[in-house]
Amino acid sequence: MPHLIIAFKKAVEPLTTHGLAGSGVQPVVLRIGTVWGPLVDPRSPFCPIPSLVNGASPPPDLHTDDGGDVCDAPDAGRAIALLTTAETVNHEVYNVSSGRPFTYGEFAAALGTTLPPGGASGPYLDISRLTADTGFKPQFDVPASVADYLKWREDNAR
Repeated sequence: MPHLIIAFKKAVEPLTTHGLAGSGVQPVVLRIGTVWGPLVDPRSPFCPIPSLVNGASPPPDLHTDDGGDVCDAPDAGRAIALLTTAETVNHEVYNVSSGRPFTYGEFAAALGTTLPPGGASGPYLDISRLTADTGFKPQFDVPASVADYLKWREDNAR
């Protein structure tokens, strides 16, 4: 059985688009990828990055070439704001994420540590619709997102 969040996300999209069809209300569904950064749950089952950044032991099955797609929280917020304030949008569905693959090795390197070799990078979300309709481009690469998070942590316990 899939995680309830995943199951809910898969169910909401067709319910929203079909439920609003012909109503005069334009549905806009956001497929939000993995978000990390300030206020992220450090024990998230979806994102092991906080355990790396917070100095906790990374999960034992985390390897340098493992990865996928992750979006820094300020970038995700900006993307959502751009979509919700756009004069018009051309699509019903938008991916919100960084739009590029990353590896956990990149995060480890930004922290001056290493992970065991091996692993495989996962998929990433195509944000070309988001970029075309709003001009969104992520401002945070991996080193910048780590630096921003560490600075935020100076004044925040979580």
